[in-house]
Amino acid sequence: MGPFNYSTFNLSTSSQVCVVGGGPAGFVAAIAAARGGARVTLVEAFGFPGGMATAGLVGPISKFNFAGRRVVGGIPWEFVGRLAAAGGAIADLPKGNIPFEAETYARVAREMLEEAGVRCLWQTQVCGEPELAPDGAIAAVTLSTAGFLSRLEADVFIDCTASGALVGHHGFGAFRSPKGAAQPLSLCFILGGVDTERLRVVVRDDGERSANQILRAALEQAVAAGRISSFGGPWAVWGSTIRPGFVSVNATRAVADVTDAAEVAAATTRMRREIPVIAEVFRAAAPALENCYVSRTAAATGFRECRELKALHRVTAAEFLSGEDVPDAIALAAHPMDRHVAGSSAQTLAFLKQPGIIPLSALIAERCPNLLAAGGLVSAEPEAFASIRVQAQCMATGQAAGTAAAEAARRGLPVQALDRAAIRKRLEECGAITAFDNRHLTFDNRK
Repeated sequence: MGPFNYSTFNLSTSSQVCVVGGGPAGFVAAIAAARGGARVTLVEAFGFPGGMATAGLVGPISKFNFAGRRVVGGIPWEFVGRLAAAGGAIADLPKGNIPFEAETYARVAREMLEEAGVRCLWQTQVCGEPELAPDGAIAAVTLSTAGFLSRLEADVFIDCTASGALVGHHGFGAFRSPKGAAQPLSLCFILGGVDTERLRVVVRDDGERSANQILRAALEQAVAAGRISSFGGPWAVWGSTIRPGFVSVNATRAVADVTDAAEVAAATTRMRREIPVIAEVFRAAAPALENCYVSRTAAATGFRECRELKALHRVTAAEFLSGEDVPDAIALAAHPMDRHVAGSSAQTLAFLKQPGIIPLSALIAERCPNLLAAGGLVSAEPEAFASIRVQAQCMATGQAAGTAAAEAARRGLPVQALDRAAIRKRLEECGAITAFDNRHLTFDNRK
């Protein structure tokens, strides 16, 4: 492919850290890097932060607590506190899953980015392969905004996208699961007209299965009758809304190669067609939903699984389940190992006996001197990733990646040369939780 023509506009080489993707991992990574003293640019395809939480209506924010103790702190918990203070979240449930209001989530995240001094490029995304320097580092990325191209240079890059806009090139990443075996896509939506006084809209405690079994039985009949193809859950709760009379629903399901535009389009179209059918099934199945209607459908289809970074270390299922501490531990995962089965309505769900450990080495590229990844791109086997992939843990890995990127930029070091134990200490000084102990109590325990 020939060189691009950059005659439209060209961003100045002013960023030390470039974060690609402004979802739960990305907006926290950008804040952490900026608070670490770096000049930061955040590149986000939508016109607001939050990614799948806001554009995808995925909620609640899971999972901040385990067995009565906090397992995620730092910037993620600061964000939750500010979200709750703005009337946009319920932050005191023992389980540590945080229902929220999507619009408030986007506003609070944007305010925190602005306060940190992050330059945000909204409605902009990376296109094509990153340019490489002779040493194999990423020199620059090409950006597209409304069809116009620009070029952005940075000292350190963090990939926080759903599909790996950076790690998908130059051998920096690989697909997590074999083709056809990756977890399916979903498209969330919000129902209005719900009698939320009669429906269990919050799940409070560990060990509870939050899928509605009455609605599940009704959807199984709909699949048998050929009305819908398959489904997940279903979850009809306060997730990405906490307004009386409304619930957010995660129920649609489709299999597609998320790097194939035609497959994603077909899957999305099918799920959009099935949403009104699911609402009809719900109306007939539960008195609390007899007057429900589709109030809003997510702007973005959710990808549970795509690429992962080829990192210094890949978290195995065995070490994750052991919960054994490592010197470069930067976050804890407490969500069940929740894996949706491609091509069916099945789900495997295994509750953890202790939080799993996420090391910084799983966020550091093996081959690229200035590339980190966070969120859905963390290097982990599919079983371990089934717990790591949820929002609170994405946020925690984002804070770690942003902190590491700022340090690498400040010291002019390759990311592989960072003192990972020192990064862990720095994160702890900023309120992050890297070990499971009695110092970290839940909201309820502190009353």
